[in-house]
Amino acid sequence: MSADSGAAWVSRLACHQFRSYEGLDLSLPPGPLAFVGGNGAGKTNLLEAISLFAPGRGLRSAPAADVARRPARQMPGPDSPAVPWAVSISLETPLGVRQLGVGLDAPGGKRALRLDGKTATGASAFAEIVPILWLTPDDDALWRGPSQDRRRFFDQLVAAFEPGHVGNGLAYAQVMRQRLKLLKEAAAQNSTPDAIWLDGLEESMARHGVAMAAARRGLLRRLSDRVEGGVGPFPGARLGFKPGLETQLGEGSALDVEDRFRRALFDARTRDGMLGQTTTGPHRSDLDVYHAGHGREAAQCSTGEQKALLLALVLGHAQLLTTARQIRPVLLLDEVAAHLDRDRRAALLEALAPLGGQIWMTGTESVTFREISDEIALFSVHNGRVIQDS
Repeated sequence: MSADSGAAWVSRLACHQFRSYEGLDLSLPPGPLAFVGGNGAGKTNLLEAISLFAPGRGLRSAPAADVARRPARQMPGPDSPAVPWAVSISLETPLGVRQLGVGLDAPGGKRALRLDGKTATGASAFAEIVPILWLTPDDDALWRGPSQDRRRFFDQLVAAFEPGHVGNGLAYAQVMRQRLKLLKEAAAQNSTPDAIWLDGLEESMARHGVAMAAARRGLLRRLSDRVEGGVGPFPGARLGFKPGLETQLGEGSALDVEDRFRRALFDARTRDGMLGQTTTGPHRSDLDVYHAGHGREAAQCSTGEQKALLLALVLGHAQLLTTARQIRPVLLLDEVAAHLDRDRRAALLEALAPLGGQIWMTGTESVTFREISDEIALFSVHNGRVIQDS
């Protein structure tokens, strides 16, 4: 399977002192790829390396110091120095080859990003070139887990569609921390915090918070239209938000919602300071997801149905990117065959094929992929080595 003319795909992956890879230089074809090996072989590490070129910390949400390769039996600790590491990719795009890099330049340093040999200001610059989406086995429990996991998942989808969403999220989080610090200090000292400073912080929180909520709401409307009737072999999903800024935007203008949120923050100052947490805002938003076929909440569906709903959302989102942004995402599907029978695995690949983007998959048995398509490029992973099967 060749890459679509509008697709971006990774033709080379190089890793230095990253996770289980002391040094790796791997050439890759377009289309679907499968990395096969036993548990602990380093398959997920390859997907994580690619995920670092998406906004955020990648599919494991690991701090920069924690992804460095360490000798056997040496565990990271608070006093262990961070080891310099690097990951780079050659990305084939319709406009030519782009060189992307991420790494830790020196012990104790911060993550450094490079785009075509120059320093990049943030991963949003990468997201403008190619969106990267992923599913991992941890996501299988998404519908039953805490709301923060669903927010992370959905914000990943929003950021791929609107890279500016990441900046609003970072700005909101930074201002929220500053506000909470003032309130906690005032509560501990039984004093009155600086009202003018708090007013400014809460105005900024309202502006960035409502922008976040608006981006989420905009994607949810588009995605709902795409997935409610089902996506390929996967069931339809009905999507919504639990009450919060996102639902308020359906009742009034963005300016009205900002004013309402600002007043809520003002009213919550004493409570937030005493509790040591910000009790209202888009950092507490949550999704409502239902199986469109039988109407049950996603959390009450079977394990296979929950996996199928996740795949429906990712596929539907990839279709949106392809049609609305004219960009085909790179998909990272870790242990994607889990909870899917042979027919549904084949149907998944059939549904992915029209997207035209590069698909990275992992599994423990090569037969899992050979039996569904001979167009999948197979790679064996073992002890820090990756070899393409003939």
